[in-house]
Amino acid sequence: MVLFEIFLSYGMAGLFLIALISSIIPIPTEPVVFGLLDVGKKPELVLLIFIVGSIAGAYVGYLLGKYELRKIIPFHDRKKELMMQLYFRKYGTLLLLVSPWIPIVGDLAPMVAGIENYETKKFMVVISIAKTIKCIGIIYLSIKVIDWWTLFPK
Repeated sequence: MVLFEIFLSYGMAGLFLIALISSIIPIPTEPVVFGLLDVGKKPELVLLIFIVGSIAGAYVGYLLGKYELRKIIPFHDRKKELMMQLYFRKYGTLLLLVSPWIPIVGDLAPMVAGIENYETKKFMVVISIAKTIKCIGIIYLSIKVIDWWTLFPK
């Protein structure tokens, strides 16, 4: 919990950082979002920063896959590489749309898109839609839990 308290102590900058980092490595963002909403931060501002941080993190993951991991994980079989690229081009959009909801493995989808040379503009559109939907869902559920929780006397 100390990690979340550190991010929470930085407020909106902490939210942006954890949203960015959690799109590359699996760190849950929900405790920070919940904490910021619980102390009275505006949900609209939390949502905006959460979305921007999540999309930026996914783009960093995409670039890591495209320019760095590609060097580390070379394909020796050109036929298999082409087959993987065709497969990802066919089903990649669906994978990217659902990837934010898949624990741990979903954070790797932007890197895989980069490794497979998925079109950058298409990636940004699809991942922006996916991350926006997830962020709205997390904010909505956090607000509902806070509303429910405040029904009980302290």
